[in-house]
Amino acid sequence: MTTMATSARRAVTARDIERSVLGALAATAVLSALASLFASHLLCNCTPSLPLGLYWLSRSGHVTAGALVAFPVPRCVQELVRERGYLPPGALLVKPVVALPDDRVCTDGGALTVNGAPFGPIATEDTRGRPLPHPERCGPLPDGFAFVASPLPTSFDSRTFGPVPLTSIRATVTPLWTY
Repeated sequence: MTTMATSARRAVTARDIERSVLGALAATAVLSALASLFASHLLCNCTPSLPLGLYWLSRSGHVTAGALVAFPVPRCVQELVRERGYLPPGALLVKPVVALPDDRVCTDGGALTVNGAPFGPIATEDTRGRPLPHPERCGPLPDGFAFVASPLPTSFDSRTFGPVPLTSIRATVTPLWTY
């Protein structure tokens, strides 16, 4: 006995296959674009000067004191970073901004002070005992520059390579997941 509950099978046509393939390709393209968008805003910090983990990069032109910023390794220390293997090629440094134009920054006497307040010592060698540059200065930062420094005394920051041009700052940085 035949019932209405038995459904007739429909043949799969070339048009059905074409629609399925095009739908899968469109979904793949959208997912790839979203992954690229998110990946271009994610940064993994693998150095101990800040908590390890994932950070979100926000392309913003305004930098404030206390903000975390990302920027390429300054030219004056690129060779040193490459030779010693501090970071992979093309990596960005992530550091807090401790001073902006007109803030008084002193790096003389082996210690960093910002507007007269002590910030911390200045390392003269890295953790393996190799010498580090440590330019001495005392006075207001010039227009167009930021001084970046981590609370970690051995941080590779402006105490080692000097003020950073504001134009080289690629993004402000927000911690997403740190440990």
